[in-house]
Amino acid sequence: MASRFPAIRPTTRTFTMGDYPSKTYTSLSGVIFKRAFGNRQTGYTLDLTFRNIGDTSELRELSGNAKQIIDHYNSVDGTYDKFTLPDRMFAGMDLDLESLIQAPTDISWRYAAPPQVQSVKAGVSTVTVRLIGELDGL
Repeated sequence: MASRFPAIRPTTRTFTMGDYPSKTYTSLSGVIFKRAFGNRQTGYTLDLTFRNIGDTSELRELSGNAKQIIDHYNSVDGTYDKFTLPDRMFAGMDLDLESLIQAPTDISWRYAAPPQVQSVKAGVSTVTVRLIGELDGL
């Protein structure tokens, strides 16, 4: 596993819980039945938005910068490699809710797609990132 995501506090977070792996089957008679393939949730998603952050470290009054996120994306080979999230990612969130999002403890994250960078003004951008949570080996 590669590095940890940059410790930049997001402006907004959108978290979607994972689901239990299952498959629905329909018999020839029309009866529907389900088959479970595990007892652990998988397929978590986390959308992060970092509004009005500096493009580079030259704008020191803004915490974190877009270049850190792009550099991290490149360091984990885009959507290929997994990484962990710093605690700062959940700063300001209720501890009970944070524990649900971080549970199970063996979850790793990877990029679902490249980060999107929207230029706000010279030297300032809004970066949007979509992450997929995956369980590490058993």
